Amino acid sequence: MKRTNIEVKNQFDFFNELVYEEKIIREKSIILQPKKSNIYWSVGQSDIQHNTINEEIVFMIEQSKRDNKYGIKLRCQNFIKEPFFRFDSDGPAHRNENPKIPLEEQSVKTPHFNSFDENGNYIAYQNETLKNENEAQIIANDINFGISLFCMETNSKLSDRNFPNIIDSIQELEFVEKNNINFDNINFE
Repeated sequence: MKRTNIEVKNQFDFFNELVYEEKIIREKSIILQPKKSNIYWSVGQSDIQHNTINEEIVFMIEQSKRDNKYGIKLRCQNFIKEPFFRFDSDGPAHRNENPKIPLEEQSVKTPHFNSFDENGNYIAYQNETLKNENEAQIIANDINFGISLFCMETNSKLSDRNFPNIIDSIQELEFVEKNNINFDNINFE
């Protein structure tokens, strides 16, 4: 169980405003670049213009190069250091250790959203779309569907009311067959 986030608890109205008030994503296309700290992941981001808050807010995307699982985050570092809202397409189930939640509903499998409750406790949840197994499977495997669901959940969009496109900057290497290569001095053992 993660610690209680005192900033969220003490400023829960501000937190709700950050998450649910209208936000404009500034970049129409978000280009995924190799992550410097992990060669198996790509990252991209865009600044966000919030309708009522003048803090620096960032819309972030991470995608695995191995299996295309991905995560989407909203971050406002002037508020809290960690992302204040997140989506995980894959990974382990999270447990909401809250006595108000029935035990059988405390484990939340992916895909799911990650947020905070009014007490500053870290929580995972699925909205109605994610509770539908077929729709959840599609969203877990297609980053563009995940982006649109995340944007709808957080009231985020482009200025033209659409959702951003994700572009992977990594291009497949092309291998060209070369004839007349001398392999006589190469030991393949």
